[in-house]
Amino acid sequence: MLGLLTRARELLDEESARADQIGRVAVHLIDCVVDVSNLLAEDPDLDTARAALGSARSAVVAATCAVRHTHDRVKTATA
Repeated sequence: MLGLLTRARELLDEESARADQIGRVAVHLIDCVVDVSNLLAEDPDLDTARAALGSARSAVVAATCAVRHTHDRVKTATA
């Protein structure tokens, strides 16, 4: 899994060379996931893992809402 995240980060890093905010945020989220995974591998703690998972779920929900909102705005603007 960490290998896939590392590859995704590399691809986003290449894409975000144009310095767009969304690319930088995506890279930051990947870095956070890698950090949490490494920390939990060093010191497994179920409560910490659950808290990290809750935060990750919240981030995904927020990002999904933002994408849907953007999609709706674009769709309305082109209609």
